[in-house]
This record gives sequence, structure tokens and C-alpha cells, in this order.
Amino acid sequence: MKGSKHTETHYRTFVKTITYRIVIVISIFFVTYYTTGEIGDALAITSITAVTGTILYYIHERVWNSIHWGKTSK
Repeated sequence: MKGSKHTETHYRTFVKTITYRIVIVISIFFVTYYTTGEIGDALAITSITAVTGTILYYIHERVWNSIHWGKTSK
């Protein structure tokens, strides 16, 4: 790993993103289905939020990884 001890690899960020998004996508589907009562609507909304949310979360994680505030050395 290059640079500071306080960074993580893109692969680690990617895996964290995917595992977090799986939990969120499942919850969005159930909330949307409960609210609308329509599987088609729930799937459409879930699909759109899954793609956009995953991209935004990945960018968010990478930006925060570059900020040293609140990090400590071992």
C-alpha cells in the first residue's frame, strides 16, 4: 500500500461499499414495497437507488479516507 499508514486500498473500499449496499438495498426494497404495495415499483425504485447510492457511497468513502482528522496511529 502506498502513502500513509492511514489509507486503505481501493479494493477494501469497494468491498465495504458492496457489503454495506447489500444491506441498504434490501431495506429499501422492503420499505418501498411496504409503502407502495407494488413489487414492480419497489424493484424500479430499489434499482435506481442501488446504482446511484453505491456510486455516491464509494466516492464518499474515498474522500473520507483522504481526510486524516480523527485517525490515530497504532
